[in-house]
Amino acid sequence: MLERKVDLPSARDNPLVQTMLLWIYAALLILSTKWVTQWDLDVGLVFFFTLLLPFFVMLKWPNQPAVLYIGLMVMLIGKWIYALTTDPLFGPDARGYFRQVTFYPQLDDFIRYATEHITTNWLNSSAYPVFGLMYMPFYKFLDLADPLVIITFNSFLLVLCCNMTYRLNDRFFTYELSEAGKRTYNAVMIIGLLASPALMYMSSVFGKDITCAFLGLLCTQLLLNRRYIWFIIILFYTTMLRDYSIVYILSFYFLFRRSFKAALLMLIAALGIVFWKVGLTGLLNSFMLTVFLFISPNPFKAFNWDMEFVMRTAEAVYMMISFGLSVTVFLRHKETRSFFAMCLILLFTFGCTLVLVGFVTVTERNLEYGVGTIGDNMVRKKVPVVPILYMMNAYTLAWLFRPKAAHSKKGEACHPRKGQISSLQRISEPAYGAVLDRSEASAQELVARDRSAAGALGARNALLPAQTVDSEMRR
Repeated sequence: MLERKVDLPSARDNPLVQTMLLWIYAALLILSTKWVTQWDLDVGLVFFFTLLLPFFVMLKWPNQPAVLYIGLMVMLIGKWIYALTTDPLFGPDARGYFRQVTFYPQLDDFIRYATEHITTNWLNSSAYPVFGLMYMPFYKFLDLADPLVIITFNSFLLVLCCNMTYRLNDRFFTYELSEAGKRTYNAVMIIGLLASPALMYMSSVFGKDITCAFLGLLCTQLLLNRRYIWFIIILFYTTMLRDYSIVYILSFYFLFRRSFKAALLMLIAALGIVFWKVGLTGLLNSFMLTVFLFISPNPFKAFNWDMEFVMRTAEAVYMMISFGLSVTVFLRHKETRSFFAMCLILLFTFGCTLVLVGFVTVTERNLEYGVGTIGDNMVRKKVPVVPILYMMNAYTLAWLFRPKAAHSKKGEACHPRKGQISSLQRISEPAYGAVLDRSEASAQELVARDRSAAGALGARNALLPAQTVDSEMRR
């Protein structure tokens, strides 16, 4: 009997097996961190980031090892710097989040409080118990009460945010890019997100911003994959955590689906609400806040170049230069205009949203609202749309550093040193035209002569008697 050979997919190619391995390793990572940090916190943090390397490698990435190595090393160095120089409890919200860790001795006590609060207030729930549902189980499992532990939780989510952004682009990005341009796009985007000082800083403090960015990308992935039940569940929780989260979720969804009309309608609705609630001042501030998404912290203020802000301010300068290059690419290459127009519409919509958030904050405190009034820490509130900023940056550099063999304005093929190929052909036609004509004429005469000879032979054979033909065939 013949045995039938069955080729089973490898574990790396099987999504289910790969997901199970990731969950198993993540559980082992948390268990190992728990044992080491209870002995010594500093050693535990180093141990966590060491064990994070295999988890990083197990995720799905492009086949560009140098890119992944550079991005991960820069992120780890930046996290180390922020861990030494930054107070995790940087503001009143951070102190309020951490206060729950020490106030509730057991996780059951907090769960009862959070459940009662959420069922009573629903979408009007405070962010303290809602965000606590994410980090309190982590803290109570580790049995630690140090604010620095939040670095491990947020860094884990930061890696997932970078990976989810790449995977969404790998599957759903359909804007014009060559194969070489795609590699450049992935490289710049991955290194940019992993090395972003804004993301590194916000993942080193006790805040919900990295969690909001992660949940926004997760909702986008569920919506694009048509997992509607899970999408509604995660969206409900995300909305309680940040009530305008639907804006940046739809922004990512419209971007990957290339739904330009829907994005434009969302912008028009946002502008209408801003004008209705705030007036012309709000519209002007919306435009200013959209620009502020690229250049925040403001590099033109001297105190933003202090050691505490210098890396984030340098990132703002880089984004400002990148935006100028994007304008150049937009004007020179019409193929890129659909992508840049979509991104600007979505960022403008998010700017309108931040204006409404700031206006509510200012009016609740009975303060005066005017041109240039922000009303809240917009540097951290822009975190959910930072992936769009780095997608624009990557797309710009992919077009700037594309291969030299490109296309002219009329769509004709070009040679990198000799100009247009079609022009070379037109120049060469007069020099070789006569030779080509004579060769073609000679070939045509030979073909006609062969055809006439074959025709004469066929006619003669048709006129022969059957016996003559048979005798000739026998001979």
